[in-house]
Amino acid sequence: MATLDWLILAVYCLIVLGLALYFQARASKGMEEFFVAGRDLPWWVIGFADVAGYTGGGQGFVMVLFLSGFAGLWLMAWVSWVIWMPLVAIIWAPMWRRLGVVTTGEFIERRYAGRRAAVYRNIYAVYACLVWGITSIAYGAAWMAVTASPVLGWKPMSVILVFGGFTIVYSLMAGLFAVAYNDVLQFVILIGGNLLFGLLLVSRAGGLSHILAQIVASRGSQFLAPLPSGSSLTGVTLLALCVQGLFFAGSPFAGEGWTAQRFMAARNERHAILGQMANGVLALAIRLIPFIVIALAAAALFPSSAVSVPASLWGDLVKRYAPPGLFGLLLVSSLAGYMAAISSIGNWAASYVVNDVYKRSIRPDATQKEFVLVSRVVTGVLLVVAFLWGGFIHPEQLDKWILFINSALIVFSLPLAWLKWFWWRTNAVGDMVGVLGGFPAGYLIWFGSDSVLPSGLRTALSRLTGWNWNGIIPAFSDLDRFPFWMGFAILFGIGWIAILAATLLTKPEPMHVLEDFYCAARPVGLWGPVRRSLNAKGQEPMANHLGKDLSASAWGILFYFSLCVGLFSAMGGRIPHACGGFAVALVSGYFFARKAIARLAVGSH
Repeated sequence: MATLDWLILAVYCLIVLGLALYFQARASKGMEEFFVAGRDLPWWVIGFADVAGYTGGGQGFVMVLFLSGFAGLWLMAWVSWVIWMPLVAIIWAPMWRRLGVVTTGEFIERRYAGRRAAVYRNIYAVYACLVWGITSIAYGAAWMAVTASPVLGWKPMSVILVFGGFTIVYSLMAGLFAVAYNDVLQFVILIGGNLLFGLLLVSRAGGLSHILAQIVASRGSQFLAPLPSGSSLTGVTLLALCVQGLFFAGSPFAGEGWTAQRFMAARNERHAILGQMANGVLALAIRLIPFIVIALAAAALFPSSAVSVPASLWGDLVKRYAPPGLFGLLLVSSLAGYMAAISSIGNWAASYVVNDVYKRSIRPDATQKEFVLVSRVVTGVLLVVAFLWGGFIHPEQLDKWILFINSALIVFSLPLAWLKWFWWRTNAVGDMVGVLGGFPAGYLIWFGSDSVLPSGLRTALSRLTGWNWNGIIPAFSDLDRFPFWMGFAILFGIGWIAILAATLLTKPEPMHVLEDFYCAARPVGLWGPVRRSLNAKGQEPMANHLGKDLSASAWGILFYFSLCVGLFSAMGGRIPHACGGFAVALVSGYFFARKAIARLAVGSH
């Protein structure tokens, strides 16, 4: 690295620390300030903070596009995301803001009752922190290491120790304030730096027209197809992805995760809804532009067989083509993306331990100063553990981890996205089975039984029983052998059966708890017994607007889908298709915004 590159890195670190220092005093006032920013985040910060938490350094997009074209993106997440994002904006975001909770774990004792709810809240908090939180941070740390290590010439663990340590410092200083406002800065740096690099690569590869012609000649026209199609996107797979999108509000990375944390931190319901709507545009379209440019140029410069570790493609391109100055900016942009994602998840995951375990069960009468101190300690320990795990994730496994993080990890639990909000009969036992079964079931189906049973144990069991214990459950992440829908269907089906059986075999929650929850959250769906009970007591339940909500969501789904098709068509040189996609996006976006604003006028506080 040249001196100029080191200077750019130093300036970036100083700015990030400066923002953390600016908010430190405010975040130190209490636990709500540390974890939900005093419920004072404006919509535009929510939008940027959410998309930064999803993006990381963006190199995963480069890898997926380089290997599979636009079909890879649709399979990775986009089919599901164009569905869940407007649904969460219109239906789930206002419900989370109305509840006034600090974590999704606190939801448990608002929705369920008694000792089992209290115990489950503690279990849920630890599980969410250790499984969802640490897994996601480790995945992000692994990407940061594999991306930055070839650029810096450092070992992957050195990258994690140095820049992971820096992330810990500013996260501890000012909690969600530092995380959210730094996310805005980091996302702008990430997009700007990579866009400049993409344009440089296009110039080196002979211009966009030459690139597209070369891709069609070497990879085939299907590589640039803007609609979700191809050998990996069969009709059944598309159906599975659509079903996943309808339920994705139950994902810890969507309506249940740091996205929900931002809704809780919003100034009001209006800011929660508008923040999620902005997040959809940023996440589904804006953030992709530079990485599409880079991936297309790379696909023209190199055949896929020439890249032995696709996860390191971005770093190899930077080392080879970026001049001094741009080299430093790209390093900063990559680190900024991963720091944004890691700090977001770290703050969110730590909130469970502090709010749902320490405050709820260990020290409920502690001072706010003590809660803030514990929040910082827990955040630091959590990030350290996750970074160490991330250092041991092999780069060649990262393609499997992309789909595991985005899909397989949470498929088993997805039915709860609807059941616990829209069906009065759902109880704590059914919720517990769905949540706690998600990770082990997802890991077993996605990576196979061989990843759980060590080879020595399998050999010993084979000798003892006379059976072959190798590959008892295959790894459904091998999409060359198994279509995506197969692993999804197994997990989703087992999840429904397990959750419904556990619910129906145990008692429903007490009516007074359900009434309080219904009045606070105002959910839609199958709440007839609760509404009748409230009517009998002379408490008229607030009218819901399910039809208007579904209408607004449908326009939102059409808007996001056509926006993506327009973008992919434009980047693939299909200008007539792009014009059609953007025209539909313009019309549907108008109706989406209009209906969402009308709903805000009716239902927001």
